[in-house]
Amino acid sequence: MVSAYLDLIGSTVSTGDAPDEQLRQRLRRFLRTSKRYSPEKTLARLPDDGLLQERALVLSRLGRHEHALGLLVFGVASLTLAEQYCVDNVDSCAGVFVLLLKILVEPPPSDIVDNEAALIRSGDLTGADGGSPPSTAAQVEDARQTVHRRFAGHFLSMHHQHIPAADALRLLPPDLSFTPDLLAYLRGQLCALDQATRASDVVRNLRVGEDTQSKRRLHRLQSGFVVISESRTCPHCLKRIGSGTAFAVIPPQEKAARPVVVHYSCWQRHKPSPPSHAESRSDSSPVSGEARVPSIKLKWS
Repeated sequence: MVSAYLDLIGSTVSTGDAPDEQLRQRLRRFLRTSKRYSPEKTLARLPDDGLLQERALVLSRLGRHEHALGLLVFGVASLTLAEQYCVDNVDSCAGVFVLLLKILVEPPPSDIVDNEAALIRSGDLTGADGGSPPSTAAQVEDARQTVHRRFAGHFLSMHHQHIPAADALRLLPPDLSFTPDLLAYLRGQLCALDQATRASDVVRNLRVGEDTQSKRRLHRLQSGFVVISESRTCPHCLKRIGSGTAFAVIPPQEKAARPVVVHYSCWQRHKPSPPSHAESRSDSSPVSGEARVPSIKLKWS
């Protein structure tokens, strides 16, 4: 399918006409959504100085996001498309927004197609307010820097949740103007940090509360005792519970009630389910005299 699209576009170019935009849109839709093509083979067939948006889509499939963003910024000369690229690929590359910010504040690579410079010279992307378009290389770079820094402020304020402050402060030049967009970014970062701190405090307080409840429960269990007298009998078999007999203590269901002491063998015959591990029992689970000695104090009389 990709070969068919490229052949149709190539035949149009060979006649001297510009590629059909509708055909290119269909090709980009296919490259963006389809899984039935080889990114490596498709990249080899794409021209180096043309179909740059299509090349960026194929590069995104290969995980080469920085190269793809460089093509969109300098080759296609569309910062809006570069921003949309970040939105589309944030799930596969969490740091894609930081990559675009890096490209915006650094000079263009020497080996990349730079159509942006031509648009700046024509005045379409000039950062100057009025006046003649830049003509020298230094003026072009100054105008490019102005455009990129202005967009970087917008980019930071709109996508602050994806750009950590540590990365932004490391990349931003020290002479960057303190604009309202930059203020909005810093405000968003401070709010996010405050929310994270509050959430951490809530989690810590919940853990402290759970620890306190666990200690109280442990103290309550360890402070309880049952009295095994000579006349105490098992309610199941009605036989006496002697000092050498294995027994189980069933905690009372109500606070005022007394715990029930039964023979361990009787409890095993009448229990609804197998006894669980001592650490996983609830307060209402039977307590074995052999398996959980520390939780019950015995008094023989």
